[in-house]
Amino acid sequence: MKKDSKMTEEQRKRVSEAQKKRFANPEERKKIGEFSKGRIPWNKGTKGLVKSWNKGKRGLQVAWNKGKTGIYSEETRRKIGLASKGRKLSEDHKRKIRENAYRNSSFGMKGKRHSEETRKKLSISHKGQIPKNLEQLILLSIGHKVSEEVRKKISLANRGRKRSEESIEKNRLANLGKPAWNKGKKMPEMSGAKHHMFGKTHSEESLRKMSEAHKKQMANQEFRRRLSEIHKKRLSDPEEMKRQSETSTRTLLKQYESGAFPKQTNTKPEREIKEELLKRGYNEGMDFIHQYKFMNKFMCDFCFPKQKVIIEVDGDFWHANPIKYVGKKLHKHQIKGISRDKSKKAYISAADNNSWTFLSFWESDIKKDVAKCVDGIEEALAKKSN
Repeated sequence: MKKDSKMTEEQRKRVSEAQKKRFANPEERKKIGEFSKGRIPWNKGTKGLVKSWNKGKRGLQVAWNKGKTGIYSEETRRKIGLASKGRKLSEDHKRKIRENAYRNSSFGMKGKRHSEETRKKLSISHKGQIPKNLEQLILLSIGHKVSEEVRKKISLANRGRKRSEESIEKNRLANLGKPAWNKGKKMPEMSGAKHHMFGKTHSEESLRKMSEAHKKQMANQEFRRRLSEIHKKRLSDPEEMKRQSETSTRTLLKQYESGAFPKQTNTKPEREIKEELLKRGYNEGMDFIHQYKFMNKFMCDFCFPKQKVIIEVDGDFWHANPIKYVGKKLHKHQIKGISRDKSKKAYISAADNNSWTFLSFWESDIKKDVAKCVDGIEEALAKKSN
């Protein structure tokens, strides 16, 4: 072969086939191995002696098989696959592959998308398999933040997609016993204008879907059992109950201050008193009036006009029950409520030459024993009748 001359495609192919044939013979491979055994390579310890003619130069050589497809037969590809199976690449080799992938826009699947058929095949082949680099993937994902654009894409991709019952159950079992990702983290403020649904309303279709989803959840006996266990656990924890009570109080006060809290009439303690009175034969409208405007000045819970008896039902929080709030710092609304209660009681008791009787019952006393409270009302009515 002449100097500086290039091999033709046909010559390359013949050389390649000859080498394959030669190395396919075990005897030939053995001879080459014995010949090389114990020999010291001529360039050992002479790093950098021979420099590659194309080092640092790109695009000078074009791969002989670039842009060609169908060169290798199915049998050849199978053999290449078997030969590569189990082979461990060095870290330096892996780094070079990665760098080449980043530089080369046509490398692998960069900028491309798998067809639906290919994705289906990949899914089937990977089903039930655990990635070999699972630990590495987990470490890489820790602290990794997903951009808003990626989140939006994921959301759009999953929109309308229904997960199977099997998938939901697998996910539940996989996370069973693991602490929640947001445990111990303070949730961002979601009230008022900061809430994503502020000033918006759900469509009829959205409401219907939510209703159906809730009904489906509640029909699941396992879900109801777990929900019941969670509630029991919370109710048995004094710290949790205290925290919930404080949160509820703060929410009520915020609503009250903003004017969003509706005026409370016909409360549960009032209904319990009313039911007990009706049970004992008293007639509403004739014997007593529920929600009575006293002399067009104060709204009272119950009034017995004939006997001139006023009944007030006081909530423990809003009227600051001294048994519960003794020695505690009161909220400004509680202080205002105490002052208003004193004015109301003084005014009603002094009306019509002190002829009116004013009685008040605490919410907790009614809850404990409503019959005892109504007994007190009847004693006051009996005294006035006499």
